[in-house]
Parts: sequence; structure tokens; C-alpha cells
Amino acid sequence: IKSRPFSVVVAIDFGTTSSGYAFSFTGDPEAIHMMRRWEGGDPGVANQKSPTSLLLTPELKFHSFGFAARDSYHDLDPEEAQHWLYFDKFKMKIHSISDLTMETELEAVSGRRVKAIEVFAHALRFFKEHALKEVKDQSSSVLERDEVRWVITVPAVWRQPAKQFMREAAYLAELVSHDSPEQLLIALEPEAASIYCRKLRLHQVIDLSLRPMSNGFSLESDGSRPFDSRDRYIVADCGGGTVDLTVHQIEQPQGTLKELYKASGGPYGAVGVDLAFEAMLCQIFGEDFIDSFKAKRPAAWVDLTIAFEARKRTATPGRSNGLNISLPFSFIDYYKRHRGQSVETALRKSNMNIVKWSSQGMLRLTAEAMNELFQPTINNIIKHIDLPEALPGTVAGVERREIRATMQFGDTEIKVMAVDVASERTVRATIDFLSN
Repeated sequence: IKSRPFSVVVAIDFGTTSSGYAFSFTGDPEAIHMMRRWEGGDPGVANQKSPTSLLLTPELKFHSFGFAARDSYHDLDPEEAQHWLYFDKFKMKIHSISDLTMETELEAVSGRRVKAIEVFAHALRFFKEHALKEVKDQSSSVLERDEVRWVITVPAVWRQPAKQFMREAAYLAELVSHDSPEQLLIALEPEAASIYCRKLRLHQVIDLSLRPMSNGFSLESDGSRPFDSRDRYIVADCGGGTVDLTVHQIEQPQGTLKELYKASGGPYGAVGVDLAFEAMLCQIFGEDFIDSFKAKRPAAWVDLTIAFEARKRTATPGRSNGLNISLPFSFIDYYKRHRGQSVETALRKSNMNIVKWSSQGMLRLTAEAMNELFQPTINNIIKHIDLPEALPGTVAGVERREIRATMQFGDTEIKVMAVDVASERTVRATIDFLSN
């Protein structure tokens, strides 16, 4: 039984690609304190959060998290690195496992395995310690453990076993105890976004939706008409692992939001672009080589994925010139020893004209190549943006107009133009990915 009211609420945004937290004191809930800016980072990548990356010692002890984990793993000797356990983008693995249990294991980059519950607990414990330190720095009084309310966000598409798994990981990390389950709230990511939207003033929503589009997209009208009760739009939470969608309607005159359709979505996040890049490398250099390189040079593989991430965020559909991606020296050397030929020769033999070897010794992806990497994931999002057969309150012949939204695709900003056509009861979307 809870003996005292909560004094502070700490929310952890546990993401596939990156994670962070924020907190507010219940005495002043509108004053939200964001996580302190993380040190470190990658060239060409703006980071407001920490990479969801965990490094464990060969003895399975916690070593580091976030940028520190990536930097430490990078600095390990290649042979030594094979004994350490490095995990990144591991959140979605528990969504894809149909028979998830407390005994389920995750595989590190080096191939070693450990219980998934322990991996998640290490990450949550790290955020708990950092968040509580910041809370104490901001608090004028000493806080007891039971005065902290914890919130962890999860995708709406997660099944119940995955949500319960996250709760059990929080217990193991000692955020809360089994005796006080009410101290931990597992919140759906799109619902959290909806609560935030309800706090926005109507003019703020209008200002956001009417920001100029780039790459040739624009509204036919001047967009001066304010939203009214006929307007329906999609709240799109596009993250690293999943895309969650909810359909809202603005209720006048109070300007509040009404949820017309429950949250839905799927595993269509930015990680899909990374997987497409890996598949392309397998097509060029051979799947057996890529698997061997990942196992024998795991730290170098992580370096390659970081290099791709930085270039991925600069991709735009209107771009005509290509993008250069630095291949680690160990990749070039390992391929020559493994195959007996150069990387440049492999590219020529692959007949993949959209990927070439640059004069600077880098992998050069044409604009067409980058578009192809994005296309499968974008197509999945477009297919899913399909309203149900009958929305509550739908009236035949109601005026429709283009509605635009800005959403996050992993850590990359996307502009969306959605046209709601009442007669077809569908939303057609053109997704234009832009770096933020």
C-alpha cells in the first residue's frame, strides 16, 4: 500500500535506436526537465538522446551504455572484442519473438548470448541511476524511493507478453518492487503523443501543419482556414523500430482531440533502412563474407553501421548527387584476405551500377541507391496508412483537404502529405524523408 503521494514522475523513452528520459515534479507538472545533453556523438549526426547501445564485459558485468558503450567497444582489440558483449537496436527483438519468456536470450554482435531480461534491466538501471541523480540535483528535499513514479513507453503494436516483459525488466532493475506495481506505468507511445497534443493550443497545431513543404510539395490553398470538427488527421509516431498511428478529430469549440481509431502500426521503423543496406552489402560481397566479418570484426561492423547512419540522415528524394560511405580499413583488408580480390573488383563484378567505388576509396551510393534502400520501409508505412471501413461520425460528401504532419522516422525527420478522400475511405500518403 502506497504510504505517500508521488513527488516526481520520471518517464523513460526506451527507443530502438536511441533513448532518453524526462521528469517533472508533481508540485509543478508543467515544468518538464529534459535529460542533460549527452557527451560524445557521431560526426554529422545531431543527438538529443543516447544510442540504445549496451556493452557487457566478458564476465557479463555492466560496462557502459550509449556513446560510452560504442566508443569503448570501438577501442577494443579485434580479438578481445570477440569476448565482450555489445548490443544495439535490441528493443525490437522481443517484439519478433512469439514465445517470449524470462529465459529468452539475445545475441550480442560477437555472437555470445545472454538472457534478454538482463540486457533490458541493465539499460533501465543505467537510466534509473542517471535520472535519480538529476532529480536529486533539482530537488530541495530528500526523496524516498516510493515517491518516484516511473513511466516507460512501449510501441502500441507490442503484444501483451512484450509489455509484461518490460515490466519484469523494470522490477529486475529495481525501478520499483513487485509490492508496488502502481509505481510503474507502461504507456503506449502514440497515447503519450496524444496527451501532449491535447495540451497544445489549436494555433500551435495549425502552425506546425502549415510549415512550408520542400522538394516541390505545397498546398493549393493558403491554408488559412482553421481546423474545425470536420477535420481528421493522423498522429504518426515513426521510430527506429516501429510505426504507430492513431486517427484524431478536433472537437470545436473547445479545441480538444477525440480519438477516432485505436492505435495501430507495425515494425516499419528506420531499422528497416539499415537492414536494406546490409542486404545490399550481402548482394555485393556475399552473405557468407558479411556474416564472417560481423563475427570476426564486430567493432568494425559497428563503425560501418555508424557511418551509414550519418549518411542516411542526409538523404533526400530530390538529391541528384550520390553519398560516400567510408568503409573501415579492416573491411577492405579482411575482404582481400577472405576473397583474394579487392573491394573495387567486387563492385565491378556485382553489376550493381547504383553502387560504385569512389576515387577517395569510399563506397559511393547514387541517389537512386539511397532511394531504393528507403523504399521498402516507406511502402510498408504507406500501405498501413489506411483508415478503417467506417470511421465514427463519417459523413458522405464532407469536404476534405490535404493535411500535413511532421514526424520522426527514427532520428530522421519526415514530412508527410496525406490526402483524406472520403469516397475511398483511405489516406494516400507521399512520404518525403528529410534530415533534421
